Amino acid sequence: MGLKDKRIAVTGGRKGEEIRTLIEKQGGKAFIRPAQGTVFTNEAHVVQSIQDIIENPPQLLIFTTGMGEKRMAELAEANGLGKPYEQLLRTVPIAVRGTKTLQHFKQKGITPGTVADRGTMNQLEHSLAIEDQSIALQMHGENVPTFIKTLEQANNKVRTIYPYEHTPPEEAVVEQLVEEMESGLLDAVAFTSAIQVRYFFDYVENKKKKNTILSLLNDEILPVAVGEVTEEHLKERGVERVLTPTTPRMGAMVMAMAKYYQK
Repeated sequence: MGLKDKRIAVTGGRKGEEIRTLIEKQGGKAFIRPAQGTVFTNEAHVVQSIQDIIENPPQLLIFTTGMGEKRMAELAEANGLGKPYEQLLRTVPIAVRGTKTLQHFKQKGITPGTVADRGTMNQLEHSLAIEDQSIALQMHGENVPTFIKTLEQANNKVRTIYPYEHTPPEEAVVEQLVEEMESGLLDAVAFTSAIQVRYFFDYVENKKKKNTILSLLNDEILPVAVGEVTEEHLKERGVERVLTPTTPRMGAMVMAMAKYYQK
């Protein structure tokens, strides 16, 4: 049991109990501290966006999550747009971020033309050498102004679609997490999405505690990311070392921690 006596905070709430079970099987103790709020769908916005890209097809479709596309397909079908939406996917070139999104499209019988297999927005940006194009960009609850600005600077017209939106976490929960970090209670903090990183660091910056938290994460508490996208966001915030599994899965993340401490 590689996590014997290790105390690990997990900032994801949606699969919190599942992760707790995995950590406890390795002998550790999990503290579920959700750093993001409820995810909800703005259905009217999504349906209107789907209608728009059907009536005015872009020259390129960019998808950042398979789950987001699945939600778009569900809403298209429920609103009588299923067939024209599926036809759109099979006639317009597609670029995707990440292997999970790639596999999602392959299961639909669609092979995207451009794939950022590492799953980061930076890699996706570098994979796209396009200009003067009409682009529809599907995001997952969070804006990416730098990526969009780069596309627009190349004279591309970008339309964004947000199948999911996030709400901020409960401040008391994030406050508790910070207190546990400062008190020396925790051995590691595991972030399971990039949005959690943003909300967490927005909180500590607002409380003027960023330097303290970065010192802890860089020297005493092990920062863990479920995948490269989350790792990228942690490093952008100043975290210098991040433990990240080679496969972006919850189980792989727990096993990576276990192997780390066994060494």
